[in-house]
Amino acid sequence: MMPEFMPIVGILGLSYLSLALFALAKFGHFKDVFNRPPAQWQRYLLTLFAWLLLAFSLSACVSDQGWAYGSILFMGIISLAAMLVILTLSFSPRHLPIWIVTSSVLTSTLLFASGI
Repeated sequence: MMPEFMPIVGILGLSYLSLALFALAKFGHFKDVFNRPPAQWQRYLLTLFAWLLLAFSLSACVSDQGWAYGSILFMGIISLAAMLVILTLSFSPRHLPIWIVTSSVLTSTLLFASGI
């Protein structure tokens, strides 16, 4: 049996991924991480996948908690994820791709295990 907070941790991972992709779609953050400017198609794809993950995390919150509590939970989770992305970019921007890969593996495992 899985603890009740595991879907929330999975949704936090989705939100972190989404906001990290939004950050990488920006010129300055991409240059800090990869030492080169992003191509136009890279910026477009990063933004597209970020919006898709953000929509998926909102739908996961709503399906787990309903509209009344799910939307409130989503705002809290997205705020925490934004703080984590800000801290990552402030202290070790070169590690952002490592955290993206780690977060995607853990998030997919948690969400599939919890049935969302």
